[in-house]
Amino acid sequence: MCTDRNDLTESAMIEVLVSCNDTDRYPALIDPAEHRDGYVKPWFDLETVQRIADDTQADAARFSHGSVDTVHVIAGRVDGTEHAVVLNICWMYLGGEKHQEAVEVVQPSEGGRYAIGGFDWCWYQLDEQLSPVIPPQVKREILPPFPEQRAV
Repeated sequence: MCTDRNDLTESAMIEVLVSCNDTDRYPALIDPAEHRDGYVKPWFDLETVQRIADDTQADAARFSHGSVDTVHVIAGRVDGTEHAVVLNICWMYLGGEKHQEAVEVVQPSEGGRYAIGGFDWCWYQLDEQLSPVIPPQVKREILPPFPEQRAV
């Protein structure tokens, strides 16, 4: 998922804690109006992206690269100016049809924030008790039972 530099309007953003795995929590900016199926699209500063990189690489070493996307921050100096390149690697794509999509260069917003994983990582906002804050789901109609199934 490529991130467009114009995809972030920081004036509409609020600062929250987010998670995508019930373990790691990170500060981020989100637009509360921008969500998909209850999940948010967080924007992280570079320091937080480095923490995410450290955590994802540790998880890949512990659980295998085939089960965890990893983030990498490569820093360097060009003409006396510090630069960072942020990569998101989807290891599961490397051996299959999507191998050309396995590595994403995550572009920063105008304010220097990165949308790591976007909606694909299923980030959710946390409240003060570190419980998920998920907007209410659309009310669904109860489907009639299958012919062989008795109604309850």
